Amino acid sequence: MKRPPLTALRRHLALTVTSAVAVVAVAATAAAESAAGAVIRNRVAEAAPGLGDAVTVGVGGDWALWDLAHGSIPRLDVGSDDARVGRLSGVRVRARLDDVRLGGRATLGAARAEVTVSPGAIAGAIRAAAPSVAVASVTADPSAGTVLAAVGPGGAGQLTLRPALADGKVTLAVDGLTVFGRSVPADRLGLDRLAPGPDADRGYPLGLRATSADVRPDGLHVSLEGGPGPLPDA
Repeated sequence: MKRPPLTALRRHLALTVTSAVAVVAVAATAAAESAAGAVIRNRVAEAAPGLGDAVTVGVGGDWALWDLAHGSIPRLDVGSDDARVGRLSGVRVRARLDDVRLGGRATLGAARAEVTVSPGAIAGAIRAAAPSVAVASVTADPSAGTVLAAVGPGGAGQLTLRPALADGKVTLAVDGLTVFGRSVPADRLGLDRLAPGPDADRGYPLGLRATSADVRPDGLHVSLEGGPGPLPDA
């Protein structure tokens, strides 16, 4: 049996070693990239703890490791389906942070966010604001620009909430309360509006300010903008 030339064996061995090195390099790069992404995600979670534990952060550039090493990230896409804003929990947030610079004091160039507050989240906020009030259901009425809550025993009362925008913050103001079709003073519920909560003076995270609020079939939608400014520490 004729043996292959020595040069052919050397070439095969070189290709095998090169392929193995390439696989190891790719795996190491992937691990480093994952670690860099985790560092960035943790920094965002520290700056905005209300985003919850399941926050996702996508780096708009090609390489998170490269951006982290140079302390400049052109764009971050942040998402959470379980954020908390004051009394509102289970809120959906989709945000974009531009020109994030890390260093002694991290900063961001601009921020934009879209927040969706589901009927279920609004029901939870009503219960938190007025624990003695039973909430049977909450539905959105886009045509009227309001949110309707069936409250009280058997849902006999109808609480109408309307979004109000002032000083860069959004509240759901009580627009009326009826029981069996008759108007009743809303203060009997001990509730005049769903405000951000005890920490209202702190405002929204990342320096965001609400620019619009409207009611859609899936709930309350709020648009926010912010920046430039510092990226808060934990």
